[in-house]
Amino acid sequence: MHLLITGADSLLARAFIAALPSDVSVRAVDATFSTPIPNVETRTGHLRDTDFLAAALADITHIVNLTPLYTRLSNDNTRRDNATLDEATRGSYQLANAAAEAGVQRLILGSTLDFFAPLWDDFRADESWRPRPQPTLEQLCPYLAEVALREVARVTNLTIVCLRLGEVVDDAHAASHPYDRRWLHVEDAVSALLRALEVEADGWKIYHIAAAGERTRVPVAQAGDEPFGYQPRHDFAERWASEVITPAFQKPSPIPAKPIRKVVVFGAGGPLGASLAAELAPHYTVRLTDVKPVEELMNIPPQSPGAPLPVPPQPPHEWQVVDVRDATQVHAACAGMDAIVNVSVVRHDPVDAFRVNAIGAFNVMNAAVAHGIQRVVHTGPYMLGQKGGAGYGWDDYLVDDIPPRPGIWWVYLPSKLLGQEICRLFAEHYGLCVPTLTFAQFVNPKVLPKRVSTLAVSWMDSANAIRCALDIDGLPSPYEYMHIGADTPLGVFPNDKAKRLLGWQPQDDFRDVYSRRKDE
Repeated sequence: MHLLITGADSLLARAFIAALPSDVSVRAVDATFSTPIPNVETRTGHLRDTDFLAAALADITHIVNLTPLYTRLSNDNTRRDNATLDEATRGSYQLANAAAEAGVQRLILGSTLDFFAPLWDDFRADESWRPRPQPTLEQLCPYLAEVALREVARVTNLTIVCLRLGEVVDDAHAASHPYDRRWLHVEDAVSALLRALEVEADGWKIYHIAAAGERTRVPVAQAGDEPFGYQPRHDFAERWASEVITPAFQKPSPIPAKPIRKVVVFGAGGPLGASLAAELAPHYTVRLTDVKPVEELMNIPPQSPGAPLPVPPQPPHEWQVVDVRDATQVHAACAGMDAIVNVSVVRHDPVDAFRVNAIGAFNVMNAAVAHGIQRVVHTGPYMLGQKGGAGYGWDDYLVDDIPPRPGIWWVYLPSKLLGQEICRLFAEHYGLCVPTLTFAQFVNPKVLPKRVSTLAVSWMDSANAIRCALDIDGLPSPYEYMHIGADTPLGVFPNDKAKRLLGWQPQDDFRDVYSRRKDE
């Protein structure tokens, strides 16, 4: 066995390496190493670096990915969280894809049981329960890594075993700190990793790894059954008396709604942003933002025949150069605003797709919370792009709320999936109102293509749907996902939800494309 361990400068990784049989070769990887690891090949670098990643994977048969749990990148404060989240998400996604292509037999992902904090005082959650992660860096890193790697496992031959762990501690930590019911002894965590290397599995599998006994926050459940057979030995009984009772989990007070008069738009330089600027200008004071000046963007050829181009806004509206990848710029652009619309997008660049579509969404949602902005309209592609039996390509009636199947063939889709999950978690945690509008094809009715998608909409109808999402009083739940498509007879994507929740009514139906002529 040739084993790659990421996030290797951690208590768990070092203990695991020490417990491995002598015939296992180990390559340990992390951004930095605080002290050397004896008798092990160590490499310093980032999973986001494809050249570094390719070299690190050479001759590897198995991977233990602890980066989302333990690797925290430190540079200037405004970029530290973004870099850490990018390493955990894009880095893990690239690692899994490269592993699948290289024929790696198995990848073990380290995750956390803290996802179940809202439940564990009242319920015995197990592996079949949906996690409830909080939108903190410590939980977003492993949760989004789970989401990304699950999609890789769905459509490749790579087996991925996800271990959700308690807080891993050793004897020294346990002896010097008050007892915490989240604790998991490092020896038990190591035993779970060893078992995950050899248990019979395929596809995607999750096990909850907790301490022994009933005091643990998330008791051992399916992991204790065959075939995994996890049997922890440590319950920390000698430290129970030192426990300091912590308050029950409680979400923060919901951010209240307020009248919407001023709206900031991210990604306003694209054709959807250009349509939206014209739609919003008579109704709101609009701050349009993009990564380049409008004078430069308006001279770029249209994205498609008849696609709108941006024009300089007239007072009281304004244009600001803002990079959605920069948390400080996003925060400043949201100052004084009542609502946010995010139509920013990168479709093809494998680096910036994640940095704009996922990290950009993280920056936007953080800014919304910081400025007390409840309404955030998020946009993106429909999440059903995976072809064949693993997706919905064989189906012909696809309602809005079916589970996403983005596939991994186009980086645009999985990166946007992570952005949508970020928006959902922020919305649910802070009581926001986040209508998420998704699209497949934009059409100019005056320049009709030969064929329209099963989910097509005109530029102006899409912009009107976004304005409707700003005009509504609220939604049934903090985060609502809906497809935006024209009224056509194709029947594949119903648009009832958007009509019902937004009061939206499309005007363009592209009848000239699919109607029979009288002379036929």
